[in-house]
Amino acid sequence: MQIVKDKLRSSHVLTALFFLGILFSVYFLYRIPSTLYLTDGFYRLIPLYIVIAATFMLGAAALIFALEYKKELVVIRDRVVSNKDEENAQTAQATSYNIGLVHSALKEAKKTTDILHKGLQTIGKVLQVGQGAIYQVVKNDDLTTVNFTDGYALPLEEGKTIQFDLGDGLIGQVAADGKIINLDEIPEGYINIISGLGNSSPRYLLVVPIKKENEVLGVFELASFSSFDNAKQKFAEQAAQVLADKLSSKN
Repeated sequence: MQIVKDKLRSSHVLTALFFLGILFSVYFLYRIPSTLYLTDGFYRLIPLYIVIAATFMLGAAALIFALEYKKELVVIRDRVVSNKDEENAQTAQATSYNIGLVHSALKEAKKTTDILHKGLQTIGKVLQVGQGAIYQVVKNDDLTTVNFTDGYALPLEEGKTIQFDLGDGLIGQVAADGKIINLDEIPEGYINIISGLGNSSPRYLLVVPIKKENEVLGVFELASFSSFDNAKQKFAEQAAQVLADKLSSKN
């Protein structure tokens, strides 16, 4: 940092000397006629003065432009380095979310409940969420509901059931339209009002459909104390697809 400051100070000194040199040059050019004792020297030297003055002006303009351009290059370089570091950090983070762990966890699972349980536990551990829940879409005649199947770090009273109709709350909404919901900085107490996670303190919520083509087979929701960035959301979507493929192959 000190070297950068010294170089910047040196460039300022050189610039000041350059302009000081211009002033001295103008003075000595002005003194040429009297030094040579030319009575009409000013008129004879006007073209020379114009050329020299134009040269000095161009030189000064070039120097100022070079200094400004240097500043822009430094800003652009710092921005590129910052963006590159951010991309590298996101790439490293994304690679740490190994989707192969979900494949391995579901390899021996046969029953629907086992698939959903093992899938949710693996997803929760990989993303290090605070709580999670997974639901299965159940169709009975003309009635379709989304039923709680298993939880991750979720204390649930014995005998208590959680069930949503299509379009009811976040779970029912995701089951109905098949689109992911990512809520950031949700208000305190918001989760237990419109979510099936009960009384919980995490501030961020991710609700993901388990979808095979256009059919929603289930939904899982994750609550965390940290936001779900692009890498986490991508992993959750990939995990949902693995679950959907496993559930479809079972049928």
